[in-house]
Amino acid sequence: MAEMETLQESKTESSEIVPTDLLIAISAPPSGDTIVPTVAKLEQACKLLSTPCRVVLALPAETAQEIPAPLPGMEPNLPVARALHFVNYPLPAPNPGAIPWLPNASTYRALCQLARKLNARACTVLGTDLGCNRDSLTAEKLTLLMDPAIEGTFDLAMPLYATQPLDDLLNKSILYPLTRTLYGHRVENPLGNELQISSKMFAPLSAGASQDSTRQQGRLPWLATVAANRNLKICQVRLGTRRPASSDGIDLSDALGQLAGPLFLDMEDNAAFWQRIRGSHEVPTFGAAETFTEPSDTVDVRRMVDAFQLGESNLRDIWSLILPPVTLLELKKLSRLSADEFHMEDALWARIVYDFALAHRLRNIHRAHLFGALTPLYLGWVASYAVEINKSGIAAQQRVEQLARTYESEKPYLLSRWRWPDRFHP
Repeated sequence: MAEMETLQESKTESSEIVPTDLLIAISAPPSGDTIVPTVAKLEQACKLLSTPCRVVLALPAETAQEIPAPLPGMEPNLPVARALHFVNYPLPAPNPGAIPWLPNASTYRALCQLARKLNARACTVLGTDLGCNRDSLTAEKLTLLMDPAIEGTFDLAMPLYATQPLDDLLNKSILYPLTRTLYGHRVENPLGNELQISSKMFAPLSAGASQDSTRQQGRLPWLATVAANRNLKICQVRLGTRRPASSDGIDLSDALGQLAGPLFLDMEDNAAFWQRIRGSHEVPTFGAAETFTEPSDTVDVRRMVDAFQLGESNLRDIWSLILPPVTLLELKKLSRLSADEFHMEDALWARIVYDFALAHRLRNIHRAHLFGALTPLYLGWVASYAVEINKSGIAAQQRVEQLARTYESEKPYLLSRWRWPDRFHP
């Protein structure tokens, strides 16, 4: 039976800190009403681990507090837990204007440095707003997340969520199919906030702190890239249903810039690696599959088609700096379709994303304007996806898989454009 131990941060040297097997870290300031049930779930999960180990819980320094004992929800016949204390770590200041729920590479660096100081074998990272505060994330699911690296079987365990067909569309349309195509691993949530990493990932994730700070601006922790580049073992863990965080007040162009932009930067950094990858393979997945029981949301397709048509009318000159003539012709034809008939081919969308990734690299236009130009095209893809889901009744997972396969089949187009960009714009 694993024991949950926490340490009060002190001024002692790192050599005086008690070594641990597993560091569990909360990556965002938890609210007062969630921290106690969160710790209770974690304690229960640790007791279910297959390998006995010493566990340390880390919280951002500004939120450290003492948890009363016994913890609420514990079985009355269990021994009374002593009061718990936390290891603190410095939570880096958020980037101005950044989407609040995005993972922060600086936070991961701080956690990896702490894990190395503790000689931990693994580190589990939880974003409380999206994770432990959900009823669906049970102690059993947390154990599934924590076990792989502790057992030494996998070096990276990423989350797999059940979502509504019209939720998380930026991930489904760009992040997942693009990272899968680039690096060959079918990791469906490459920016998931609940994950586990082994000690093999600590050094490369900590190393980013020494790099030029200007190169780190806008970076996100693409952990699957780090693992793939080092031939480490990756798995996924099903963590139940998930409602995405609120997007109220977040401009769509900003969201595209903050999500797709860092992935485009990652493409530049790792071009020599991903150009050698062909095809993709499944990664081992643990946990029982779940589906949403609530009614699916609806989307106003007509407004999105109108936005696409307006973009085709007003942004032709900008698009011509990014897209080849054949793509511009296809978009012109699309703009003449009604909302009910609107359909954007997967191959067209994949090539558009590839073209924008190249334009991001070449800086054909200012990057802020680049994602403004991508916005109506993205809305066109969403409209097409929604129309197809509604008309055909095809399962969203099957539809996303179909899109991802098309990204892979169009990778030769990306390679050609990346290596010989002037071929399309003589």
